[in-house]
Amino acid sequence: MKLLNKLLIFFVLIALPAQIFAKKQIAWVQRLEPTLWWTDMKNPVLQLMIYGKEISQVDFKINYPGVSINRKELTDNTNYVFLYLNIEKGTPVGKFNIVMTKGKNKQNLIYELKSRRTSSSNRESFTEADAVYLLMPDRFANGNSLNDSIKGYIQGVNRAIPGARHGGDIEGIISKIPYLANLGITSLWTTPLFDNNDTNYSYHHYGCSDYYKIDPRLGKNEDYLRLADTCRAHGLKLIIDVVPNHCSSAHWWLKDKPAKDWFNEWPSFTSSNYRMTAWTDPHASKSDLERLTRGWFAPNMPDFNLNNQLLFDYLKQVYIYWIEYANIDGMRVDTYPYNNIQVAANFIQSIREEYPKMNVVGECWVKTPAEVAYYQSGNKNKNGFDSRLQSVMDFCLKDVFSSAVNEQEGWESGMARFYAHYAQDFVYPNTNLIMNFLDNHDIDRYSTAVKRDLAKFKMGLAMLITTRGYPQIYAGTEIMLDGIAGNYEGHRFDFPGGWKTDKRNAFLPTGRTTEENEIFNYTKTLLNYRKNNSVLHNGKMMQFIPYDGIYVYFRYNDSKTIMVIANNNQTEKQVFTERFNEMLVGKSKAINIISNQQNDLNQSLNIPAKSVIIYEIK
Repeated sequence: MKLLNKLLIFFVLIALPAQIFAKKQIAWVQRLEPTLWWTDMKNPVLQLMIYGKEISQVDFKINYPGVSINRKELTDNTNYVFLYLNIEKGTPVGKFNIVMTKGKNKQNLIYELKSRRTSSSNRESFTEADAVYLLMPDRFANGNSLNDSIKGYIQGVNRAIPGARHGGDIEGIISKIPYLANLGITSLWTTPLFDNNDTNYSYHHYGCSDYYKIDPRLGKNEDYLRLADTCRAHGLKLIIDVVPNHCSSAHWWLKDKPAKDWFNEWPSFTSSNYRMTAWTDPHASKSDLERLTRGWFAPNMPDFNLNNQLLFDYLKQVYIYWIEYANIDGMRVDTYPYNNIQVAANFIQSIREEYPKMNVVGECWVKTPAEVAYYQSGNKNKNGFDSRLQSVMDFCLKDVFSSAVNEQEGWESGMARFYAHYAQDFVYPNTNLIMNFLDNHDIDRYSTAVKRDLAKFKMGLAMLITTRGYPQIYAGTEIMLDGIAGNYEGHRFDFPGGWKTDKRNAFLPTGRTTEENEIFNYTKTLLNYRKNNSVLHNGKMMQFIPYDGIYVYFRYNDSKTIMVIANNNQTEKQVFTERFNEMLVGKSKAINIISNQQNDLNQSLNIPAKSVIIYEIK
C-alpha cells in the first residue's frame, strides 16, 4: 500500500506544470516610457527609455512588420537603456513583443502602436482670433472630492493654508467649460497637470515627478483627453503648458540618475541669476550666461541639461505624446530664456515639425519691447537666432497697464505710456500674435494694482481686449477677484464657488456681488464682441498722440472701423473728432458697443472721467 501511494504521488508531481517548481523570474524592466506610440508619425524614430537593474546587459530583438531597432544607447548608469526604433510609414497598428535576452534567459516586453486621428499632424491651433483663459487647476474648481488626498502622495488638501493644495481638479474644470464659452473665451491654458509628489508647494505642478502621468489628485490621464474633448465641443482650444527647464526633486530620476550629466549640477545649490537680458546683451560674459542657464530655478527644481541628446529626445517625445494622446491644440512654453535658447529653439522646432500649424507662445519675461521681440519667430536678429515661438507674452505692456491708469498725465506718464509702448511695435515681426494680459499667476492681481477701483479696472479690460495682439484673461479677473500684493499665494486665490462648501458661487449671477456682476457683464460683452469681429483680431492699428489725458486709437480693416477713446482724467472731457478725420472720412455715426448708444461724429463726444469708450464707426 505504501508503495502504491508513493507511485501515485510521483505521477501527480510529474504531471504538474513545471513553472510551479521553477523560481519565479523577476521582471527585468521596471519602467518603460513611453508605453505606447502611434504609426505614421512624420519622424519615424522613437526613443524608448527602458529602466531596470543592469538592463544594459540585455539584448533586444523585434520581429514586427515595419518596426526595427535603429540603435541601442547606453549611459554611465547600467540601469538604463535608450532603445531607438524605426517605425516605417504604413506600419500596422497593434501590439508586439520586444524580445529581451540575457545569457540563456529570455523575457518579452509588450509594446503597442496606435493609429493617429485623421489629419492629426495638420491640426489647427490658437490664433490672434482667440481669447485665452488661464487657470491653475488646484485653485479653480473641485469636481471630485474623492481625489483630494491620495495614498502614497505627500500632500492632501488643506484650504486653510495658502501654499497647500486646495483640491481643484480636471473634473472641476470640465464642469465650468460652458461658463467659459458663455464668457466669450475661445482657448484654455491650464498650468501643468503632470504628477508632482513634492513635499511642499506641489499644487502648482511646475515641477514634475512623472511625465507620463496626470497627478491623481487632479484626475486621470483619460480625464485630460475628456477635458480636451469638452473644450472642443464648446468651441474652445486647449493649450498645454510646456516646462523644458526643470523637473521636481520628487521625480524618480533623482533616486537613480539616468546619467551623470542629466542635470546641471554644482558643488552646492546655485540658483539662476534670473537675468535673461544676458542673451541679448552684446557685451554679456560667458559666466553670466552659464549662471543664467545652468543655475537652478529653485532648490526643489533640478535643472535639466538639454545638451544631453538622450534627455532632449525624451522630453520632446513627452509633449508630442500628450499632444497626440489628449488632442491638444497649442503650446505655451514656461521660462524659455532660462534654457540655452539655441537648444530651446531646436526643442520647440522638433515638436512643430510633427505639427506644422501648432502655435507656440513663449514666456520671455524681459523688460523692453526689443528684448521681447527678439524671441518672436521671424525676427531677423543679427546673430541669426530664431526662437521658433510664433507668439510672445507682452510683459512690458503688463507694466504699462499697472501704472498708466494710476498716474497723473505727463509727457511720459499716464496715457503717454501706451503711446510710447505701441510706438515700438516696429521691432515685432507679427504684432497680431502678441499675448496681452493684465495679470497672471506669477504677478500681482490687476485688482490689487488699481486698488479695486472699478473705473480703472474697466479701463484696463477695455484696452486689453481692443488692442493689437490677443488677450489672456486670468481666472477671476472677470469678477475682479481679490489678491495680495507681493507674494505668489496672493495671486492665486480660489475661485469662489468652485467648492461645494463655499459660501457663495461666483460662477452664477446670483452668487456675485453687484460690483462683480458689473465687471463680469462688461468682460463678457467685450469678449463676445471681439469674438465676432475680425477687425479686433488682425485689423490694423492707428494711434494718436495723447493730449490732456485723452488717448485715441483705431482698429480697422476694409469692412469695419473701431475707435477707442481713453479718458484718464478725473473729470469728463469733450472730444472733438476733427483731429481724427483721416480715420473718420466718410463716416457719420459712432455706436457705443457697450450701451448701443448712437452718437453723431459731427458733434463732440463726451467721455466720462476715468473711462474707455469703444465705438463702432459707421
